[in-house]
Amino acid sequence: MKKVRFLTLGCKVNQYETQALREALLRRGLSEEEEGPTDVVVVNTCTVTDQADRENRYWIRRLRRENPSAKMVVTGCWVERNRKEIESLPEVDLILSNHEKPDLAEYLFQGCGTPEVQGEGSLPAGQAGMRGLHISSFKGHRARAFVKIQDGCNHACSFCKVVLVRGRSRSRPLGEIVEESERLAGSGYREIVLTGIQLGAYGFDLTPRLNLISVLEALGSVSGIERIRLSSIEPTDVTAGLIEAMKKFSRVCPQLHIPLQSGDSEILKKMNRRYDRGFYQDLIKELRRQIPDFCLSMDVMTGFPGEEESHFQNTLALIEETRPIRIHAFPYSRREGTRAARFDPRSPSERRERMKRLMAAAKEVTEREKRNFLGRTFSVLVEKEGSEEGLLEGHTAHYLKVSFRGPGEWIGKSVPVRLIKVEPDGIAGIGEESV
Repeated sequence: MKKVRFLTLGCKVNQYETQALREALLRRGLSEEEEGPTDVVVVNTCTVTDQADRENRYWIRRLRRENPSAKMVVTGCWVERNRKEIESLPEVDLILSNHEKPDLAEYLFQGCGTPEVQGEGSLPAGQAGMRGLHISSFKGHRARAFVKIQDGCNHACSFCKVVLVRGRSRSRPLGEIVEESERLAGSGYREIVLTGIQLGAYGFDLTPRLNLISVLEALGSVSGIERIRLSSIEPTDVTAGLIEAMKKFSRVCPQLHIPLQSGDSEILKKMNRRYDRGFYQDLIKELRRQIPDFCLSMDVMTGFPGEEESHFQNTLALIEETRPIRIHAFPYSRREGTRAARFDPRSPSERRERMKRLMAAAKEVTEREKRNFLGRTFSVLVEKEGSEEGLLEGHTAHYLKVSFRGPGEWIGKSVPVRLIKVEPDGIAGIGEESV
């Protein structure tokens, strides 16, 4: 029996797509190998930053050294704009664009060579939607699974390469989403995380036209699903109707990841974001007014071209005001082909210095916000064993990461846990009993 190893770099969409590739190859008789020599290596790449590009090269070379006779397959977003560079790498045997991922098994088992590129960042002619990727489980997760409902983005942020490598928004048929969620629920998954590149654009390209609320409503009747969580969603896609749906459907988690990027209106305009500082402020106020214990997480960038100290201070002030429980902070990274690549960059030393200050501010704000939940009992969906024997880990509906002691049979179940202490990697609690 041939063996395969997967490496996934990047976002939740890539993680979902790797799972679909995994299941497709396992159905064809391959077995997965975590360590040691293997026959096939699949690297699902990311290209959101220059650091991601460096990691792609590092892992391709390392995995080739570890598996000298394996067939090396490279796919993912890095392929879309860097195909010629990848073709020059002697370690690589097969290159697949994102839209060719569903054909991986055919290329491997029919002995096909590298497929011809269909046009960098584009879809094959006639392909209007998504195709061919389905899952029934989620490796590494026993209680929570991602479900991809949408791909591509209709925005054109000046710093972002995603629209160049993923194309415009395309939606998955609603029936497929429901069927996949039913399969996952039947396999014991209790939380579904709806995932996409621009999640809020779901359904706009379908006939009849649907929206994200349509998905929440349809999944409300899936037996066995306790929680429906939305992954990253743009501020302008959090509509009054969506907020009302979050209130109406009890399964929908009272938490959203809403990218901020900058807290300064001038910088947001240069980024070609579709909102300003005031819009973001008002949105978070409205979410907190309407949804009890609403929790926010966000992306924040620093060092964008033209960002002065006053702009950066506006970002720090808005973080303080909006009180997120989690911040993904990162420095600006020049991406070839984007408009921001033509702007004069900040110096590396400025970016590093502001990144350090941003991380310190994020730590203080998020830990303070988490302390507001201490002394209260919340339902924790137990996902796995912790780093110590007898320790369990899971998340509340608010996406608070909680660790506590309890029996292994609680994994996959919801357990009431009293939160007692903020720790560097989450919150410590005391479990009570299975519900």
